[in-house]
Amino acid sequence: MPFSYERFPAYGCVGQEGNVWQEFMKKCFSLVGALTLLVVATACSNKNPSSPSTAAQATSTSDTKTGVTIVTPLPVSPATNAQVKFGDQPLALTVKNGATSGKAALTYSFQVATDVDFASIVYSKDGVAEGTGQTSLKIDPLTGDKDYFWRVRAVSGSSAGLYSTTRQFHLGPQVVVQPPTLVAPGQGGSLNNFGSLVVANSQRTGPAGQIFYKFEVADSAAFNNIVFTSTVPEQGSQTAAAMTASLTVNATYFWRVTATDSSSGVTSAPSGVSSFQYVLFDMRQATIYDSPSDLGFWPETAKITLVNLQPGGIIVDFDKRTSANRWPDQPFGDNGNGTIQYTLGMCLFINSHWDCSAVVQFWYGRDLSAGGSPREVSFNWFYDRRWGPMLGYQPKRGETVGFFVGAGNLRDRTSPSTAVCPRTCERSNVVLIPWAEDGSANYSFSTGPKAIIPTTLR
Repeated sequence: MPFSYERFPAYGCVGQEGNVWQEFMKKCFSLVGALTLLVVATACSNKNPSSPSTAAQATSTSDTKTGVTIVTPLPVSPATNAQVKFGDQPLALTVKNGATSGKAALTYSFQVATDVDFASIVYSKDGVAEGTGQTSLKIDPLTGDKDYFWRVRAVSGSSAGLYSTTRQFHLGPQVVVQPPTLVAPGQGGSLNNFGSLVVANSQRTGPAGQIFYKFEVADSAAFNNIVFTSTVPEQGSQTAAAMTASLTVNATYFWRVTATDSSSGVTSAPSGVSSFQYVLFDMRQATIYDSPSDLGFWPETAKITLVNLQPGGIIVDFDKRTSANRWPDQPFGDNGNGTIQYTLGMCLFINSHWDCSAVVQFWYGRDLSAGGSPREVSFNWFYDRRWGPMLGYQPKRGETVGFFVGAGNLRDRTSPSTAVCPRTCERSNVVLIPWAEDGSANYSFSTGPKAIIPTTLR
């Protein structure tokens, strides 16, 4: 179709010399009616589309065989020299639509290369259908930490337009964040009203920034109804989130965690899912075995300061063991020649009920590891019928257990009438922690309110 100036009366084209534009009008065009000229041409040409120009200033071309003129589309985004995060992929390339004097609908051909000359094309796509006003294409993921160049041209039937201005962007390095590992409570364990959810921190590769962990608790493994969520920054080698929701006592819940790198926006896959039973703890409602039955009602005058569950021993310390106002020694032994300062005890949640007993006797200065290995609780602590349901009980990893100490000898003293306290009748608070046997349970505690929460988790 020959070019006719009368068909395009609305637009002029200034020649390269800036003189009479009418001579150049035969090489430029506008569209009738709905077609809109996207830009005023800064240079116009009449070339065979089999070898389109990549000159940035070229904005239109006419096919000498078909007479079809095509306006080059304009890049919109990414912007020139944009810095794109790796995690923002798949990246969308967007252009302002071109235009054509032909009858065939426009499609678009996109190219992405690692060099400005497009000798190394890493992605290309032809036949992209035109959008309304703008056309976008989501491209395949690219390798991170590289510069890329992209361009696009419009195609009308057998006629191809000129490539657009080339734009460059930098794709940031890839950051990979692995799912965190659930630590406590473990599968089928318990979480108490003073407890926390604990994960081992995520492994990561690439230049990750600060990691945040999103904890989710639901009433089913499908996580259709999430009853608690908390997002906290990474802490040490393990990260904990205190349970603040009001859960149903003795109900079973499910939890999972995802990790997100704040600098790249990369989020890990969710962790595995683990279940726990939500339990309340009140020593006054616990059943006491082989110790004074009213132990839960004794004055709470001391605070646990440290619990270490190491392969070589259970180590528990408290603030009145060696201080100036330490608990005094009490007579012990058949002839009263020996002394006992305090007794170390444990509370276990068995068959939906708390059971407690003070078992390991300590004289002043005795090695704190005398409680024995965590792996041997079942036969070192609770080895006969005196301990009722605690007999032979070995806590599972991640299970919530409680530790406390009481003044004097509390072993084999089973009733208030025989729980004689000649000098003191006191106990500490009960700290509740997730059980571990491999040395990973190492907690220090602040002194303060009755409910003690770990302040440092190493």
